[in-house]
Amino acid sequence: MIEALNAFIESHADSAWLLPIVLLVCIVDGILPPAPAETVMVALGAVAVAEGEPNILALIAVAAVGGFLGDNLTYSLGRYTRLGRLRESRRPKVRSFVTWVTGLLLRRGGMIIIACRYIPGGRQIVNLTAGAMEFPRLRFMFFDSIAVFSWAAYNVGVGALAGNWVKEQPLLAIVIALVLALVLGWVAEQAAKWWGNRAQRRVAAEAR
Repeated sequence: MIEALNAFIESHADSAWLLPIVLLVCIVDGILPPAPAETVMVALGAVAVAEGEPNILALIAVAAVGGFLGDNLTYSLGRYTRLGRLRESRRPKVRSFVTWVTGLLLRRGGMIIIACRYIPGGRQIVNLTAGAMEFPRLRFMFFDSIAVFSWAAYNVGVGALAGNWVKEQPLLAIVIALVLALVLGWVAEQAAKWWGNRAQRRVAAEAR
């Protein structure tokens, strides 16, 4: 199936409707784990370098927007529907897992949101849980925007620079991606804390 998908992408790389399809795939990928977004981006990154189409920057931007929309739809499902009530599941393993994810979000929200964007299945559970526990929407959007842009750039870049290597070393590629995501998440968290502390100091100074 993956080979057939790659062949289809290569033969339609210059089609006008290709980027809208990528957008749709990345939106669905944010909600349903089986969507092959990473495969599509890696394949298109390799094709873009070989044939000059599609435009790499446009591809990264479209994939990032699609991922952002999909993640926020999942967040909203967790916040406003019964899908977010996994902590009330009759299955003890499900309840304990969701409780564990909730604890991680409370302690390291930025790192978890960014790192799990690189894990199919993991990102859906984390985003659903973030909505269910009412993780602040603006804070979620801030971390998620970093997550989806880095995710899109990484996958397209890997396809452009090392498409064949990824096919031969898929596990190593995933490990590298997760390490980069964790580092990026830590930096984003520190930046958010610094900005928050700065705002608090400004408010306190104005109140004097």
